[in-house]
Amino acid sequence: MDTTAFITLVRRAPALAALREQPLDRRDLETCLDVSKPTVHRLTRTLSEMGLVERSNGVFALTGLGKAVADMVAEFTRNVETAYRLTPLLETIQDRYPAFDVAAFADATVTTAEPSDPYRPVQRYYSLIEETRVLRGFDTTTLSPQHIDAVHRRVCDGMETELVYPPAVAAHLLSAHPEQMAEMVESGSLDVRVHADISHGLALFDERVGIGSYCQTTGALQAFIDTDEPAAYEWAETIYDAYWTEAERFEMHPSPSLRPV
Repeated sequence: MDTTAFITLVRRAPALAALREQPLDRRDLETCLDVSKPTVHRLTRTLSEMGLVERSNGVFALTGLGKAVADMVAEFTRNVETAYRLTPLLETIQDRYPAFDVAAFADATVTTAEPSDPYRPVQRYYSLIEETRVLRGFDTTTLSPQHIDAVHRRVCDGMETELVYPPAVAAHLLSAHPEQMAEMVESGSLDVRVHADISHGLALFDERVGIGSYCQTTGALQAFIDTDEPAAYEWAETIYDAYWTEAERFEMHPSPSLRPV
């Protein structure tokens, strides 16, 4: 297929999508697509010439080829729309994970920071913590001070938690919140490791996976994308397992010398 034909398919995607639902006559197409009679005539003629549409008793329907092509055009459109929605995430992880499957995040919840509410991504992340029984993940930054008590409560209540941080972040977390950290460790529900090469955040909840994108200048969480799609969860679990295996155990008892062991 040449470039011109491909562009034609993209331009006619709304018509293919409409006919993918059901056969339609001319008036139905005009109404469904909100176009004029001449426009419907042109697009049906073009699609007929491409072997994608056939007319019978005044009703237009997709051919066998047309159905297959309409499915692929719909998938292409959906993936492009998803890629745009995932822009903050793709800017963060595309180079690190070139095989990242955009389609697996097609139904993801995308929560971005806004001038009127810069903490929306953080709030989304902690709302999922409140609902999960198990939390596994890695991150570039420490737990936010305003939420440390909530995490402390959940861990001490039995939320099984595995976290991986850069060494300096883990040390800061321990020195800034020694009492909470000590109690979480004593609960037996928290395990922390350190890894030097972390560029973004990833969290595995009971049935959802979330990925955080941070501002390179301020370090603030600018977007949090989460989904319950099994393919996305499986991909994220593979990534997490690799980090957890490579990471070093971190001594969680407050001391003057906080270092991986």
